[in-house]
Amino acid sequence: MSKIALLGSTGSVGSQTLDVVRSYRDSVKPVILGASKPSEKLKNQVLEFQPEYVYIHSFNEDRFYGSKVINESNIEDILNVDVDLYINAISGIDGIKPTYLILNADKKLATANKESIICLGEMLKDKIKTVIPIDSEHSAIYQILKQENKCVDKIILTASGGPFLHKPLEEFQNITVDDALNHPKWSMGKKITVDSATLMNKGFEVLEAYYLFGYDYDKIDVIIHPESIIHGMVEFCDGTVISNMSCPDMRIPISYAIFGERKFLDIKPLKLYEIGSLTFYKPDYEKFPLLKLAIECGKLAGSYPIVLTVADEIAVNLFLEGKIRFTDINKFIIKSIENIKIPLPSDINELLSVIESLKSKIGYMSV
Repeated sequence: MSKIALLGSTGSVGSQTLDVVRSYRDSVKPVILGASKPSEKLKNQVLEFQPEYVYIHSFNEDRFYGSKVINESNIEDILNVDVDLYINAISGIDGIKPTYLILNADKKLATANKESIICLGEMLKDKIKTVIPIDSEHSAIYQILKQENKCVDKIILTASGGPFLHKPLEEFQNITVDDALNHPKWSMGKKITVDSATLMNKGFEVLEAYYLFGYDYDKIDVIIHPESIIHGMVEFCDGTVISNMSCPDMRIPISYAIFGERKFLDIKPLKLYEIGSLTFYKPDYEKFPLLKLAIECGKLAGSYPIVLTVADEIAVNLFLEGKIRFTDINKFIIKSIENIKIPLPSDINELLSVIESLKSKIGYMSV
């Protein structure tokens, strides 16, 4: 029986992880579930799976529906539980501290939290290479490289292009929150869905790939692939390209991360004759400047990826709250990168302090 700790269990990835667990109750059990706050959904998960512990960021009771509570004040206690695999499905920068604790303790980690990989990249460079990725694109690359990793020329990340791939740039100023959250292929949380609409998510994934797989940025490509059938490709030095293909369903990479092998899931089979054709485009950096900006920040290194990550989280939240327009997200983040310069944090406490300081500084900026 494999024991997992699932942090962020009430979010999109967390919920789909528990779907996989339901299919394999005899071989995997959640011993820790976690969320940012108590909720009816978390209550139902705890009653169904009966984990020994529940991590709730701000909750001061000793128990939550029978499970012992770990909160932010004693978060290190998650490391003292008998766990085979930690899964970080927390959204945004809140996932940074758990990632640091788990990796620094040399525990096995699978993650969908790209912000933590980016912000901890320089600090935990060697340890991050042990992480099992859950994002479909990185899982695809991970699976290919696991089978063959010699003579690699490029790794290629695919992007659906989001809901505005074919929308004229002059119409971007009229994009609403509902428009941005209407992703054509994937069902995800709000923050990552908006990031997918701006293509910032793909920029983050390029930075992630740099740290996860250890290839320089000139060996990481992005290609727009609206059908989202090919999730990642590896091009080898002889011109051969190996791809990972499936119908878009996050349960596939989640299952692979948990079991390290393929499992039978109730997932629609891939029938290429029904799809008919697969299409590919170069990214349009004029329409989606944040993709290019993210890659540039990765190449600049230092604290640039950290500022980028915090600025994006603030900008997306402002957009979701109706305080700025969709086109202001680009302006807000670009202005943050141009105006804020900080030294690279040397340890986790300094990093967390810097992030709080950045929230304050960036939060006062206007577009």
